[in-house]
Order: sequence, then structure tokens, then C-alpha cells
Amino acid sequence: MNSFDPDVEEPDVLDEVPERQLRDAVGIDVAEALAVLDRVSARIPGGGEIREGQRQMLTGVVTAFTTREPTFIEAGTGVGKSLAYLIPAALARRRVVVATATKNLQDQLALNDAPLLQRVLPATSVAVLKGKQNYLCRLKVVENAGADQLSFDDGSAVPVSLARQVRRLVRFAQETETGERDDVEFDVDPRAWRSVSVSAQECVGRATCPQGHNCFHELAKDRAQAADVVIVNTHLYASHLASGSMLLPEHDLVVFDEAHEVPDIFSALLGTSLSPSRLVALAQSASPLIDDEVLCDSVRRSGESLARVLEEQFATDQTSGLSPATREELDVARAVLGALVEALRTTPVDSSGAEARRARALGPAQHALTDLTRLLEATSGELVYLTRSDRDLVLELNVLDLGPRLREDLWSAVTPVLTSATLPDSLAPRLGLTGATSLQVPSPFDYRSHALLYVPEDFPARNDERAEGAIVEELITLINAAGGRTLALFTNRTVMARVAEAVERRVSTPILVQGTLSRQRLIEEFRETAEASLFAVTSFWQGVDVPGHSLSLVTIDRLPFAVPNDPLAVARRERSSNPFVEVDLPRATMLLAQGVGRLIRSAQDRGVVAVLDTRLAEATYRSQLFRKLPPMRRTRTRSQVVEFLEAIRDEHEAV
Repeated sequence: MNSFDPDVEEPDVLDEVPERQLRDAVGIDVAEALAVLDRVSARIPGGGEIREGQRQMLTGVVTAFTTREPTFIEAGTGVGKSLAYLIPAALARRRVVVATATKNLQDQLALNDAPLLQRVLPATSVAVLKGKQNYLCRLKVVENAGADQLSFDDGSAVPVSLARQVRRLVRFAQETETGERDDVEFDVDPRAWRSVSVSAQECVGRATCPQGHNCFHELAKDRAQAADVVIVNTHLYASHLASGSMLLPEHDLVVFDEAHEVPDIFSALLGTSLSPSRLVALAQSASPLIDDEVLCDSVRRSGESLARVLEEQFATDQTSGLSPATREELDVARAVLGALVEALRTTPVDSSGAEARRARALGPAQHALTDLTRLLEATSGELVYLTRSDRDLVLELNVLDLGPRLREDLWSAVTPVLTSATLPDSLAPRLGLTGATSLQVPSPFDYRSHALLYVPEDFPARNDERAEGAIVEELITLINAAGGRTLALFTNRTVMARVAEAVERRVSTPILVQGTLSRQRLIEEFRETAEASLFAVTSFWQGVDVPGHSLSLVTIDRLPFAVPNDPLAVARRERSSNPFVEVDLPRATMLLAQGVGRLIRSAQDRGVVAVLDTRLAEATYRSQLFRKLPPMRRTRTRSQVVEFLEAIRDEHEAV
């Protein structure tokens, strides 16, 4: 075999830190926790086996909880992380919050792992809590149910096609116990969902809402308040911190799964954003409520003017900071929006329905006013930059220096366990947890026998005009050899679409493409259709679990380095003495490891990861990339890969 193994390097191991004085210790007996694990494992279909790595991780979580020691646990695929932290959480005799970066994992915990645990520990109560906008608002449902003509909050009529969906959602509200959007069995247009839901800023509040006693979100909060284990997503946890710790029930133990995502999520959620279209929407919402069309028109025109100056700033390649014209327009917007907030606040209302409509306009207006002020008064530890959304340019503010904020507002109150299959070396210092305990638990899977890592020889560089055509040809060869069963990951949506179209014309197996169906439906079809291939970008690089015969090949079109002019990457490079090693390489390494990790999801899985970027085999920094990848055999010989894939395909087809 033509191998491209780099020089073998020993993994870095953090020095052990001295045991700290116990603070408010939690009493969990390790032997009891391990006994519970054995009983739970025995109930898993095909389970019952002892996984030493899982037992090692469980012991590490127990130690973290009992000593109140912040702990990082890198646990390879197949260790069984979920039960390794859920069992100590259930035995802690105090509330534990579990935060996941992806909805897929949140659902897995709630629907699979937690019920399994509760069969052994039936007294353990588990609750799932999501952001308010994920639940139906009963007040808006009542308004829509009794209306002859449906309308949005700005008074405009709801189109017929959306009105049908809203009517279905009104019927759903009478049948559902949770009111969650994820329980709706049809694909919901975001505009239809907004007609029957509210954001946190729009909510009237439980005490004053006529439906407050029966509110889906408030009832979910009640269940969380009474639960031993509360499952949330990391975005909600970051919003909880940003709100002054007002969104989640009181707790002092937290587990962050998929912890490599925590810094970026917290940086964004502890910051803010503002789009010109948001100002226009505020003017439209306020217009039916206040008797001052001139003021509403001023807010609308301010949004339109802001859109123009942002386009001018973007055209000059100034993607970070505020240009003088942008700053001037933001000052104008702050003044007119402040007047709008005051007008809404002082407008008399004559019914609970009118009060609800005012609250749904006033809350977002106040929130936008706060965001405007924050953008204009950004500190040196924050970055203001421009991004383009589907509709317009958006001003974003991210917190760059997370450590001081988290040490003061979070780690002083809670003890965290942070875990993932792969953790970046920079995670602890970025989160302000330098000196925390670190534990590495290897995957139990036999990667050397079951997987090949392939980088083709004589392949065009990714910036070569021939590269896209070469990727198409390589994918056709590999997909045919695998009989479909391929997850093709891309770093660029436009390239993905072109390549998918070209490949689909020349293979006989089904091609699924991100964006044509909902994420969940795509994953379901991929799992259920053994010969399908799924072409996807960013969000499918992690959190996708497709074990078994539906996945034998993962392809990655290029190493996932950030684009050179990405404002966040630029800001982090400017703050580093060695930008490539400290910023660019760690990010690419983590994303690559997540993508590669989609392949082997069970002890029986076999397959190939094909990285169509020769830098993985030839660049001087390749050893750094390999440090976080599973120990797969490596080859640059296409014929060997084709033979391996065909053998796997034939085995699947023979079953």
C-alpha cells in the first residue's frame, strides 16, 4: 500500500493539576454509578457488553461532580458519552443541566438515552427545555382560531398557502401535549410558525397573559424546575447567561456535550446582531398600534438608509468595524427607535388582546434599541462585523475575550464537565478554564481494520481550475464502487450544488442534496434508502449519526480552513503571535475530525474517508491534522479504495 503516514508523534498530555479543596461536595458513589451503568447496558438491544472507556469516563464525571473540579473529557466515537454523564447526573441528588450543541443530540438524549436510564432509575425526572420561539403561543393560536381573515402582526393579510398551514397549526394546538415545533408532522413555513409563536421579547408574560396558566413554554419551564436532569441546547444556555441567568432553573452542575462548539456559540449569543430589515419590520408592526405614521415612516426609512450605507461599506471590503456613514446612520436609528419605543409604551389599550399586540411590538423594539446602543459602544474585547444573510447585510457583534466574562459570571457559580469526541487544545484557555482537569478516553472501534483514509495522487490543487471536474470524476468512481451509501461533505454550498448536479447525471443511485428537504427529512431518507448519497455542507459535518449499511463512504472536498477575509478569523489572527498555528490550523483540524467522524458509528461499520485535498498528504502541517483523526490506515491508491468499497457493497447486498 502507498501510505502517507507522517512521523509518529506522541499525543500531548496536560500535566495533572493538584486536587483542589472540596467546595459544596456532591455525594455520588462510584461503585453505585458503575452498577447502574451495568444494569442500563443490559437493557440495550444487543448490549450488555462492558466498555472500559465508558466506565472510565463515568468515573471521571463522578469525580468532577464530587470534587467540583471543572473537567474536559475527550471521548472517542463509540465510548458511550451520553450514559457516562447521564448516570452521574441522575445520582447527583441535585439538578444537573445537560447542554448539547445540536438538536440531533438533544433529541437523542430525550427520546432514547434518558428513557433507557429511567427504566433502571424510575425516580429520576428528566425534562427538555427549548427557547420560547420553539413553542406554540396559545394566545396567538386563539387569535388566529377566531379570525375570519388571518393577518400578520403588522396588519398585512396572510397569503392563502400560508393560511392553510396556520389553520393546520391551530388544529395541532388542540392535539399536542408539548406545543413544540419539532412535533409538527409537516414542514412548516417559518412565516406560518411565526403567526402562532412569539420570541422572548414579544411575550406578554405569564402573569398578564390570558393564556399564561396554560402556556406551552411556561409548562415546559415548570417541568424543568421540578426535574433532576434538564436537557437544553448550548444556544439556550448561552442566552441564559446573557439574560443574567434568568432562563433556566437554578443549578450548579452542567455538562456541555459537543463542547468544541461552546466558544463560538457563546461568543455569538453573548454578543448581538442587527439587520436593516429588522427596523423596517418594527415600523410595520407598530404602525397599526400608534397614531403617528410620520414616526413609523421615520423608522422604516432609517432601516432603508442603514441598508444602503451597509452595502456601501461592504463594497469597500470593510467587513469589520463601523464606517463613519454607518455609525451616523446608527445614531439616527437609535433616536427614531427610542421615540417609537416611547410612543408604544404610552399608547392606551382597551383590551387584553390589544395589550398583547402592543407587547409583541414593544418588546422587540426595546430589544433592538439595546442592540443599537451596544453596537455603537462596542468595547476592545468585542468585534463588530458585517455578514450577508439571504435578505440583507447584518451587523454582528461577537465577544472575543470569553474567559474573563465566563470566569466571573459562570464558572464561579457552576461546575462544568465539557466533553466531545474531539476537543481542541485551545478550548480551556478560550473558556477561561486553564488548569482544569483533562481526561482522554480512546474510541473502542477497530479503525485500522475497518476504515481507510484516502487522498488521491496527482490530484489538482483545490484552487486549480481543473479541481472541480476532478472532484466530479472521483466521486462518480467512488460512489459507483460503494453502491451509493455516500455522505459527500463540502465547504461551499455553490460548489456542492454544481458537483451534485454533475454527479447525479452520471450515477444510477439516488442523490440527495441539502436544501431540497428539511434537515431531519434528509437524514431519514438517507438512513432509509440504502443506496442513496447525501451531498451537504456545514451543519452536516457534525451531529449526523448514520450507522450501518446506509453509509460506507465519506468524502470531503477540501480541508476546512476559514476563508482569508472572514472577519472573526481576521480578528483572532490579529490577536495571535502565530495566527496559522493558533487560529487557522486548530479550527480546520476540529472541523476535519468532525467530518471524518461521520463514517464509523458502530463496531460493525466499515468504510472509506476520501479527502480530495492533497494538502492532507503533503503539507508540512499534516501531522497536526492527524493528531485528532482516528487511527485509520492511509492510502493514495485508488484501486485499493475501489476494491475495499466494492467488497463492503457486496457484503451489504448479500444480506
